[in-house]
Amino acid sequence: MVSQTPTIVWAFISVMLLISTVICVLLLRDSRNKQRLYQRFDGCLNEFIVVLSQKMEFLYGLPTFMSDPLFMQLSHGRTFAEVLGVSSWNRMKSYFDEIEKHMEMPFLFSLLSDVGGNADTAKSLWYEMRVSLDRVNAEEFYYVCFIRNISRENESRREREMLQERFDSLLQNTGDFLWSFDVEDRSMKLLTPMMDDEHRVIPQSVGYVDIHKMMPDGDYALLDSVLNDRVKDYRNFGFRGDPFETIKVRFYGPEKTLVWYGLRGKLCMDENNRLVLQGSARRMDVVLDNTVVGGMRERDAMLSAALAFPDIRMFWMDRDYKFLGCNQAFATDFQIINPREINGKHLNQVVTRDFLPYLSKIVLEIFHSGRTITWKGRLGKSGRVILYNAVPLKNESNEVQSVLSVYMVLDREEFGETI
Repeated sequence: MVSQTPTIVWAFISVMLLISTVICVLLLRDSRNKQRLYQRFDGCLNEFIVVLSQKMEFLYGLPTFMSDPLFMQLSHGRTFAEVLGVSSWNRMKSYFDEIEKHMEMPFLFSLLSDVGGNADTAKSLWYEMRVSLDRVNAEEFYYVCFIRNISRENESRREREMLQERFDSLLQNTGDFLWSFDVEDRSMKLLTPMMDDEHRVIPQSVGYVDIHKMMPDGDYALLDSVLNDRVKDYRNFGFRGDPFETIKVRFYGPEKTLVWYGLRGKLCMDENNRLVLQGSARRMDVVLDNTVVGGMRERDAMLSAALAFPDIRMFWMDRDYKFLGCNQAFATDFQIINPREINGKHLNQVVTRDFLPYLSKIVLEIFHSGRTITWKGRLGKSGRVILYNAVPLKNESNEVQSVLSVYMVLDREEFGETI
């Protein structure tokens, strides 16, 4: 009976070992099956761990199944020296040699991946690597490398930069800018910079601005009224406004000259969850150019009314500086009884020497540029101030064929001490 005891013990031990082995095999099989789940998300996982020896030889990597090109090459016995180019490898070698000095500093590198073994479809893959040391004893240690494939992030960043460059180019060529008008405090914020007449960015033109210093009071009142109407519609009907409805206002340009802009926008919530009227602004110099077309009764009636204003002088001339017509106020200023008598006369036959240089320069500039010009100035030492505007008149071929000038002369004595 005693002799059978060792046999029973060894049998028990053998059974336990067999059971343990079966359990280990089942656990290993289960673990491998779970690891294979990573293969179902090929291309979606971009982080893995690689453990290297002191000689930078591959020991193992996690997760076991990884479809990343770099991970696959390292796990199949290739070294970083073989995978990377000479320049990238030299940088990485220096990084590993001095790893204890910059443990928290990431290392960026790239490699060329042949997709499907075709060199024509090869593309650069970018990686970010962080390294820590796993010490076995005072002399022996391993490199634990946490590597992240940042190729998609790099491509997204480059696409964003490209889109931003195209967007900046668009604004620079059109002279447009983006703006945001706060509903609560009525503050104006420029989201992109304004451009000057030569399409150059105006310094420090982005951010919050004093809207009252940027436009006349009447234009601000118009913008404020539109905003009130939009807010009422939004609160009553949920309507945020037609983004293609143009609000025509004037902004002060260089030397306080007025420039027409067409504002388009709709109500939305900004980054601080505040209700704002947000949109774009486009210069309207070209849009406001007048084209000479066939006559209509309404147009003729309005033109006749404008010509009859007693304090507004109006005349128009061709490229040869010859008058094509004027109103009575202009004719009277230059001792001409009937406005029709001015037709065909040259500019220097009518206008005095004090006014001739300014007028000649403005008319010449309009024919060259095809754009509207506004000018303010004093008439000699008389104390009188002139407010002068000139616009190009175009034919059906969009060619400037004449210039229309409208101006007012203000006398300081007529206003007493108010100016």
